[in-house]
Amino acid sequence: MWTTWLFNTLIIGVSVAFVLGEITVCQEEDNDLRVDCQVDPTPNPIRVDYEFSMARGGKETIINTNVSGIMADDKFRRDKAYAELMDTDVIRLTITDFTVLENTTFMCKISGNLESVFIEPDQLVPCSAISVFMHSLPLMLPVLLFLSLPLSAWLTSH
Repeated sequence: MWTTWLFNTLIIGVSVAFVLGEITVCQEEDNDLRVDCQVDPTPNPIRVDYEFSMARGGKETIINTNVSGIMADDKFRRDKAYAELMDTDVIRLTITDFTVLENTTFMCKISGNLESVFIEPDQLVPCSAISVFMHSLPLMLPVLLFLSLPLSAWLTSH
């Protein structure tokens, strides 16, 4: 009985190892497209299965994956697209020399959980703007909350 409980706990723990957060898409200065898939990290994950894909015109195309039995589309093989774990909470897909020319939905599937974002070509932002915002947000949040306290106190008193 104890071994059954331990086995079930380990299986459940591994199957929910990552919870998806935000997915961002941006264009790097060298014309590479970057897709960052944020996850809530857990200590010492055994394996992270990921799959990046995109949909245009009703057709889904797999860009990069490490899931056994699934292959990326031919046009994204041979170093055209690669994924890497950044820190402990972001899996980054980079597609070299790629521009979004039409409305596209980018999808990130991590250990079975799916997150997606719809991008219009004229809405694609440079990566530097996202990087600055995302990296400074944890530092700015306490300051913004602190600054909002006097304002909220003033608003409730008037």
